[in-house]
Amino acid sequence: MNQWQRVHPASPFVHGWLAIVGLLWVYWQNTDELSWADRFSGSRLTWTVAIGSAALLLVLIFYALSWYFTRYKISETHVYVNSGMIFRSQKQARIDKVQGIDIAQPLVARLLGLAELRFDVADGSASVMRLSFLRKAHAHQLRTEILALAQGEVAAPSEDVEQPPAAEPVPLMAKVPAGRLLASLLLRVPTIIGLLGALSVGIVSITGNGAFVAGLLPILLGFGGWFYKELNNSWNFSASATDTGLRISHGLADTKQQSLPAGRVQSIQVSSPAFWRLLGWYRVEVNALGVGDEEFSNLLVLPVGDFNAVTQVMGILLPDLSAENQREVLLTAITTGTTHGFINSPVRAKTLSPGAWKHQAFLATQNCVITRFGWLSRSAAFVPHNRIQGMGWQQGPWERRHDLAGVRLYSAGGTIIGYLHQLDASVASEFFAVQAKRQVER
Repeated sequence: MNQWQRVHPASPFVHGWLAIVGLLWVYWQNTDELSWADRFSGSRLTWTVAIGSAALLLVLIFYALSWYFTRYKISETHVYVNSGMIFRSQKQARIDKVQGIDIAQPLVARLLGLAELRFDVADGSASVMRLSFLRKAHAHQLRTEILALAQGEVAAPSEDVEQPPAAEPVPLMAKVPAGRLLASLLLRVPTIIGLLGALSVGIVSITGNGAFVAGLLPILLGFGGWFYKELNNSWNFSASATDTGLRISHGLADTKQQSLPAGRVQSIQVSSPAFWRLLGWYRVEVNALGVGDEEFSNLLVLPVGDFNAVTQVMGILLPDLSAENQREVLLTAITTGTTHGFINSPVRAKTLSPGAWKHQAFLATQNCVITRFGWLSRSAAFVPHNRIQGMGWQQGPWERRHDLAGVRLYSAGGTIIGYLHQLDASVASEFFAVQAKRQVER
């Protein structure tokens, strides 16, 4: 493998098909006033075929040159990817710094049987190195070989060496059935609002009030984008245990296999929307360094699952809560109650949060801080002490009047915040002082 190789010849078409569609759209817009017969008859047809063939030839030549100048090489120490025809790009990743390799398949790549490798490298690099595109089977084989080199297990394999037998399948920790996923999306508040909006549009369109329909259309389009994103990111979702953490697979149109080392996890959030609580369903997200597609986005590790699925995932990402009866502590954290040492908001917080004050609580163990808040919808955050990047003191005028205060715990890699909400001011002050001392001694 210590030689330069080229990617699959069909790689330029994965994203380049948009150029062909663009040419067709330009032609259609410039002949919009003509009938079908006029578009494809006489001299116009001759010019259309000639210009279209020339444009298509230029696109194909560009694709061929793009493929020709894209090469990769894998040595015993580095992965190299060179690309670019006019503006050259040369990227490399040290194999001993590779923490994980994700396999992604956009829709067109799936249709062509191709896959992309995305390297997660622990070298402080802000950009992700990608190898696009290879045959799917070859991508999986290459991923296995590079990870083996990263762990120092085997030398770079050659074609004349017998390949080792396939690795045993990793244990499955959680899988989301399609029926449960669709039901969970239908029970989300945005879906209910979107469906009511669609019903309103249907009723109003019958009555002929076009202005009202035009006002609702942007809302419906926004809902449609949100619904598709949730469905695409959660469809066929499965999480499997690996030696270092979790391997996540998901996707409807675009599929992706992603590795999540447990050491990259900064904080965990287990949430349960209002209607999910009736069915005992939960959603798990994490703040993780260098793993998500966006810098300030949470990584979804369980779109919807029961308590057993939550315990399986938590057992991989945060196995030690430093508490006896960890399963009972976890259940109390994501539901309600003051057992196992949880400290609730005092009764005087009822004036500010009539429905939620009974459920607002926190627990500080030797390993992490567990916070819980919410009324109809509940959310629990788990923030290890050594992952806390900063704290914030929260006390507005109404909280000050009732001798209440809150503390926010910030971590890197996402938007999850540990929120100690409306505690007794003395309790919040004591926690803040103890946690600040712990941060200094760390």
